[in-house]
Amino acid sequence: MPSATKNTPSLWAQINTVLLVSFLAILIWLLAESRMVQTRIVELQIVLVGNSQDPEHIFVVRPLPSQSWSSSIEVELEGSLASLDQASRELRGRVLLLVGDHIPSRIGDHDLDLHATLRDLPALRTHGVSIRSLSKDLARVQVDQIISLDLPVRFDLSSSVALDGPPRAIPQSITVQGPSTLLNTLQGREVLAAPTPESIAALIPGRLETIPGVGFTLPVSLDSTSSPGWAPTFTPPRVDIRLTIRSLTQTTIIERLPIQILLAPGEVGRWIVALNPGSEDLVSIQLSGPTDALTAINDGSITPQAFISLSFQDLERSISTKQVQLLGLPSSVHILSTLPEVGFSITKAPLPPVDTPATTP
Repeated sequence: MPSATKNTPSLWAQINTVLLVSFLAILIWLLAESRMVQTRIVELQIVLVGNSQDPEHIFVVRPLPSQSWSSSIEVELEGSLASLDQASRELRGRVLLLVGDHIPSRIGDHDLDLHATLRDLPALRTHGVSIRSLSKDLARVQVDQIISLDLPVRFDLSSSVALDGPPRAIPQSITVQGPSTLLNTLQGREVLAAPTPESIAALIPGRLETIPGVGFTLPVSLDSTSSPGWAPTFTPPRVDIRLTIRSLTQTTIIERLPIQILLAPGEVGRWIVALNPGSEDLVSIQLSGPTDALTAINDGSITPQAFISLSFQDLERSISTKQVQLLGLPSSVHILSTLPEVGFSITKAPLPPVDTPATTP
């Protein structure tokens, strides 16, 4: 009779059979589990993106300003475990909504059906994942087209700054780029360039100079939202200004002034002072001072006088030269010319005849 031990599987063979059966059972369970319909809630960030492919028609988009906007949305997805895993990986926690694809490329306000938009996403459609519910079904957005506008530069200078000639901006206009609804308010307007008082004070009067990098402002307030691409941009962001500050001090020349002789009241009539021939007039006197004071001198509103003042001692010593002085100039006007010494002669005036009393014979 054969031995029973030859027909009985060994212990190791039995263990291997159990392990193989268990492994196959686990594989079958995992396969069934992966194909079983499940649900999963994922949180997605909605990102609004304008189009920039067509340089002639660039659109920007933002949430409607009047609504309370939250970019986060919870989506309940339904599908197999494998498809849910694949869709979640491809979504990467966000959804890009593009103008021209998911958002109409028309200026205005638009209501977006988020359920229909998300349902057509390739990450869900290709893996057979459906949407059971959303935390919100509707999103309201605003779309606008980007346009460019050239605005001339005007200067905002203090009235106390006097200029020789008009200032000039380099460049003379700037280009503003932004949404049409904002830029339409700038049609026919100008930007205002305002140099700082410190930059004006550093200029040398009477010299053509350039103030670099002057900032400018808009004549109307624009909605400077932080939405990407919505705030206007300026090219260039600053301008240079060339200008000449009017000199506070001007110069003029008085061609001719007659020289007068001034004597002390007690000496008048006692002396004869005669200027040397050719020294009767003071010529080509150069003056400097404020423009208004020099204008008054030139038009005769202020009449200075040239004179020689002789004291009693000068007369007694019979001096023959003395420096000319000017009288009647405003205190702000200065004499640039060197006033000359002029020659003269001094003689005593003859005594008046003495009347003798008549005698009676």
